[in-house]
Amino acid sequence: MKTSVILFLWLPLTVIAQSTTESNPPQNATLLLAHFFGEENVQRYIVLDSKKSKQVTPNSFLFHYNFSHPKFSGKTLVITFTLDSAGRFVPTDDMHGLVHIQSSGDSTWISAREALGICRGQARRIKKSSLRLVWDPTDATYDIYKKTHDFRDISPGTLVWTVDGEVLFRGERYKGTFAVNVFTGIVARRFAIPWD
Repeated sequence: MKTSVILFLWLPLTVIAQSTTESNPPQNATLLLAHFFGEENVQRYIVLDSKKSKQVTPNSFLFHYNFSHPKFSGKTLVITFTLDSAGRFVPTDDMHGLVHIQSSGDSTWISAREALGICRGQARRIKKSSLRLVWDPTDATYDIYKKTHDFRDISPGTLVWTVDGEVLFRGERYKGTFAVNVFTGIVARRFAIPWD
C-alpha cells in the first residue's frame, strides 16, 4: 500500500518534470551548463550574452555565454551551443567552450601566472605576450550523445592556457606552443620536432 501511494505520487511528478525540461530551452541550457561547469560556477561566473544569443532556425536557438572567473586572470571563456525547440542539444559547428569541471573547488586551477611558470620550466624561451585562454576541442565528441540524446553523454573539450615558446632538442631550437590544462596542470607540447 505504502509503495503504491509513493509510486502514485512520484510518477506524475516525473512526467511533469520531463515535459517541463523538454519544452523549455532556456531551462535546459542552464541544466546543461550546471552539468558541465557546476552549479556554483553557473550562478557566480557564467553570464548569458543576450545580444549574441539568437534564434538560428525556427526550431533552434544559439545560446552564447561568457565565463569570467578570477583564476582566468581577466580572460573570458566564450561558451556557445544550440538547443532545439524541445530543449535538446544540437551538435553543430557553433558549439564552443564546453568543458567538464570535475570538482567544485577552484583552488587547484592553474592561473595565467602559474601557466607561465610551468612553461618557463620546460622551455628554452617563452613569449609571455602570447598567453591565451583557449578551448581545445581535440577530445570533443558527440558519438554516444547521438545514440542516447542525453547531454550528459557529450564528451566536451578542455580548457588550456597556450604559450608560444622554444625548446632545445639535440642542440637545435624548435618553435611551438605549450598547452597547460587549466584544471589539471598537465602540459602538452605542440612542437614540430623530428623524433627518431
